[in-house]
Amino acid sequence: MLASERRARILLMVNSRGVARVSELVKDLHVSDMTIRRDLVELHKQGLLLKVHGGATSLHSTSEPETSVKMSLHIEIKQRLAMAAAKRITDGESIALTAGSTCTYIAQEIAKDTVVTVVTNALRVSDEFYRNGSQVLLTGGTPTPSAALVGPLAVRSLEHLHVDTLFVGAHGVGAVGGLMTPNIDEARINQALLTTASHVVAVFDHTKWGISGLSTFATWKDIDTVITDTGLPPDALALLHDEVPEVVVVS
Repeated sequence: MLASERRARILLMVNSRGVARVSELVKDLHVSDMTIRRDLVELHKQGLLLKVHGGATSLHSTSEPETSVKMSLHIEIKQRLAMAAAKRITDGESIALTAGSTCTYIAQEIAKDTVVTVVTNALRVSDEFYRNGSQVLLTGGTPTPSAALVGPLAVRSLEHLHVDTLFVGAHGVGAVGGLMTPNIDEARINQALLTTASHVVAVFDHTKWGISGLSTFATWKDIDTVITDTGLPPDALALLHDEVPEVVVVS
């Protein structure tokens, strides 16, 4: 197989899945780990995909990887972000969390030591709190690939609810777009969750910056606090300091 043909197949796989691991591409294409890594570097240089630790993600705004894939990416960074987020919560508070791998890690951290009232449309998030005796209010709706419940039923279930703090993740973030998701229905439920919260905390790692999504569900003016990591570009960090009241950078 020619290198150009192999790279075209890699790009097709990444775009169709949203995210692809090196190990998966090695198995599918029957080439070495080193070959795949070189191909990903070249495709990244051409601006055709985003190379990340252990694999690559699509730049297409409609690509939505499964939760199991997202949970395996940037684990250490997400865990550090989750620890910083969890420190903000004490027993008895009411909180809400959106779907996604980062919010799942936040749920795991909070549930270790804290009993709260939780509102969420995320199946994995609700599972973490069911185990520790917290009161969980799970929306109805139809599940997405990211294990989020969406649709009119999910949105209506949030009417008249109020929580102290909402933790929100994102498929992608940017200077203009704000917080984005490739799923329009998920954008609608996230917007509904925003209306329930007194304080909104956006939590994302640096690899999300510059990734676009089909639908914007929050601008920076909707966010009270950002928790991110030191890998964020300096210009992005400067923008956040200008737009958001509180920015927490985790090393």
